[in-house]
Amino acid sequence: MSLIKLGLQTLSVADKIQFGRQIVQAMTDNPNFPTPTPTLPKLSEGSLELEDAYNNAQAARQAAKARTSVQDDRAVELDWFITQMALYVESASDGDKAKIESAGFSVRNPATPVGALPAPVDLQVAPSEHAGTADASWKPVRGAKAYAIERAEDAPALDWAVIGTSTKKEATLNSMVSRSKYWFRVAAIGAAGQSAYSEPVPLYAP
Repeated sequence: MSLIKLGLQTLSVADKIQFGRQIVQAMTDNPNFPTPTPTLPKLSEGSLELEDAYNNAQAARQAAKARTSVQDDRAVELDWFITQMALYVESASDGDKAKIESAGFSVRNPATPVGALPAPVDLQVAPSEHAGTADASWKPVRGAKAYAIERAEDAPALDWAVIGTSTKKEATLNSMVSRSKYWFRVAAIGAAGQSAYSEPVPLYAP
């Protein structure tokens, strides 16, 4: 016995409308189905009502896009007016905090030095799809301008060597012998110098 394949969940609204009308056309005067349920007029009405709702929704979306575009233009314009006013107040007040605040603006907190950087944490090293390479990542350190990456071959006393730097919180590590064990660690570098190194992480090279 054959069963009907509907697949309604995969059809777009326009396709559903067309599908409903296709069924009405195929079943009109079809002797195999003398008493369809629901009736063909009811199915036709459902297709028509969905089409009307679809067209109204499309028109509403286009209108909303146009209104959103106008809104965005007005927002940019107001941003520029406020920025100009801020420049005027900053100049006319000669940087006086009380005067600036009296104009409805707030003032920036004075910059504070970052100081000594903490060691990076959550170092993750995972094999990549290429032999002898791996991908490393860690949590970013506030104030870090770059990161130094060190590697050591597995041994009772690890002999660390810098293998590269990264300005991001991730790096690709290469030039390893497959199936050999290595250790990795990362340090943050900033205006105050270099941080301590992260906890070392082992990896068998792919």
